[in-house]
Amino acid sequence: MKPSLASCLIAAGLAGCAMGPDYKETAPTVPERWQASGLKPAKEGATPVGAEALRRWWQSFGDAALDRLMEQALAGNLDIKIALTRIDQARAERRSTRAELFPTVNVAAGAQRNENPFPGFAPGLKFNLFELGFDALWEIDLFGRQQRRLEAASADLEGAAEQYRQSQVVLTSEIARTYVDYRSLQNQLRITRSNLESQQKTLRLTERLNDEGVGTKHDVVRARAQASATESQIPALEARWVSALRQLEVLAGGRPGSLDKQLNSSGAVPAAPALGILASPAETIRHRPDLRVAERSLAAATAMQGAAIAELFPKLSLSAFLGLRNTDIESLFKSASFSYGTAANLLQPLLNFGRIRAGIDLADAKQKEAYLNYEKAVLEALQETEIALTRYLKEEIRRQTLARSVADLKESVRLSNLRYTEGVSSFLDVLDAQRALYIAEIDLARSEADTATNLIALYKALGGGANALST
Repeated sequence: MKPSLASCLIAAGLAGCAMGPDYKETAPTVPERWQASGLKPAKEGATPVGAEALRRWWQSFGDAALDRLMEQALAGNLDIKIALTRIDQARAERRSTRAELFPTVNVAAGAQRNENPFPGFAPGLKFNLFELGFDALWEIDLFGRQQRRLEAASADLEGAAEQYRQSQVVLTSEIARTYVDYRSLQNQLRITRSNLESQQKTLRLTERLNDEGVGTKHDVVRARAQASATESQIPALEARWVSALRQLEVLAGGRPGSLDKQLNSSGAVPAAPALGILASPAETIRHRPDLRVAERSLAAATAMQGAAIAELFPKLSLSAFLGLRNTDIESLFKSASFSYGTAANLLQPLLNFGRIRAGIDLADAKQKEAYLNYEKAVLEALQETEIALTRYLKEEIRRQTLARSVADLKESVRLSNLRYTEGVSSFLDVLDAQRALYIAEIDLARSEADTATNLIALYKALGGGANALST
């Protein structure tokens, strides 16, 4: 059976010649190894982190409270929901663009009053015209203008999906960072209160020795001043601790107070082994959704170049009417009123004062901008990853050094107290030892938090936390 004329025209319209360059997907060029570590993955002796582990990276911390927070945030965070609505917008935009490839059919109804419609032929002729039927209009996409616009809309939709995944990356890293801050402040409060208790014991000892005539009033005053200075740190730490809790509630999509019971118990600062991520090759950054967003923007801009070029060429449109027409409304629904008509129109731009050429230049400039934005995104991704890796490695060295220092200072405090009670050393030695221990313990608590935070930043730099959109 021979194909009908209509089906041939539809095939021609849908497979029209597309103007402009065809886009070829670009992969970022990355180095073979991290500059920060100075080691190739094989020397690390660890298995590189896989894509699945990277998507759920926070589970490597082994913290049940953090895992629960992540699930709550991914389900209730408003930024995630906003990103989903943007996908809906892009999807609707693509459907609208795609619909322009096909004919438009409308129900038409009208009534006309004509007088002398053909001057010079029938002067004074008067008649009415009533019509009811279907009116169709179709612009055949001969030169691919609509097809290129559809390509751009498809790229925008894919970019919106990557934006959603990027919002997951940002959210999971922010939740983990804030949770680490919350636990660190909780730990600092514990250390401060413990030191305050120790200093208050020392104060009571100096007061007893002073009452017995062995100590001095000066020792009592200095002990009280140090205890008061330590106690003054508690309100500021409590304020920051509560602030971190409130920020976690907002990130999880809850109201103030919604996490009070869930996080009321104390916990250690989460820590995770980083051998796997340090062993991962530099190409791991290709998992980053923001690079895919930039690449999809480049694809959309390239497609719009073709759409702009197609404006130079003729536009062919077909129109048709099928229905009822009659000069007498009472006879409109009789068989004699059946009517149909077809028309074809060709529109070739002739004089537009450079509007089309300006549109082409604009599309070219936007494509160049999109390409440069993509190149910039790749460089920034490499920079972010190298910085995060350097900070993590250096802070881990600092944390280990501080841990050894705290262990030595605890022994120093014990010996100072013993020497003071035996009258071998002055009370100033005790105060100095206690002050040095408190500072070192606070520094160690902060370093533990900084180590975890830098590891979180490294996971973020590699695009960790991006999950596929559930449909």
